[in-house]
Amino acid sequence: MNNLRNLKITIFGGTGFLGRHLIKYLCNHECIIQVPTRSPAKGYFLQPLGDVGQINLIKFDLSDNKKLKNLVENSDIIINLVGILYEKKRNDFIEVHYNFVKKLVDHIKIYKKKFVQVSALGVNKSKDSLYSKSKNQADIYIEKNLEKFLIIRPSLIFGPEDNFFNKFAQMSLISPFLPLIAGGTTKFQPVYVEDVSKGIVTILKKDIKNKIFEFGGPDIFSFKELLQILLESLNRKRLLIYIPKRGAVLLAKFFQLLPNPLLTEDQIKLLENDNIVLDTNYTFKYLDISPVSLKLIIPDYLKRFKKY
Repeated sequence: MNNLRNLKITIFGGTGFLGRHLIKYLCNHECIIQVPTRSPAKGYFLQPLGDVGQINLIKFDLSDNKKLKNLVENSDIIINLVGILYEKKRNDFIEVHYNFVKKLVDHIKIYKKKFVQVSALGVNKSKDSLYSKSKNQADIYIEKNLEKFLIIRPSLIFGPEDNFFNKFAQMSLISPFLPLIAGGTTKFQPVYVEDVSKGIVTILKKDIKNKIFEFGGPDIFSFKELLQILLESLNRKRLLIYIPKRGAVLLAKFFQLLPNPLLTEDQIKLLENDNIVLDTNYTFKYLDISPVSLKLIIPDYLKRFKKY
């Protein structure tokens, strides 16, 4: 039985990396999808994922509280994927990760809609990172104010359009070395974007409420091991150079001047904590999902960078 059929689902951040994969899964379950976005024209690539009229792109700005209210009122389920990896101006993290979610939650509370918040693994542990603080504040506000909520905290998400392996693969084309920030000892549990999407849809189908899920893949790797796996997949040799925290901070101060910085001071703070799932929490196991290993997937989508 398809209990998601014809439900109207609004996905904030739907034009992003995770969004396009999640929308594909929801379209397969015959949902009606609304995607609020600043530039609907840039979201046209989503249209082929569903049938004609199944995916609706709606012009929207995060500051438009009136339209936000209307979107919530006219939805059955709201999913928030909105997030930024670095700030372009002061307090961007608070504005995007907390203030927007607070306004969203306040409307959802009135109309009693189901809400799914995609947060990030470890945001409740990292004390110094502004990224983590803003995400965690939003999670706490959701828990305190909503009757029907779900919070998803994935580890490093990998897949065809990811911002990690693609970035370092691109760097390997022009640089004789790759940097091991703070020694490269931080541990990650990379999770496939398709598995995250499948997990969210499974939770919705099972009508699970008021739980926090941590999503991670089957394997745990250090930052250094991830770069080694990357280079092996690309058949390319590059030096892995240890960069101590102080040197990394100096690099970040320079990179932060670029439009799309490769590294920020806040990201260095994130690397001070391992990014792995705790078995005591709700995980893929609770959903009977067996996540796919990183090593089986990345050689295929990174082959355009491969040296033959």
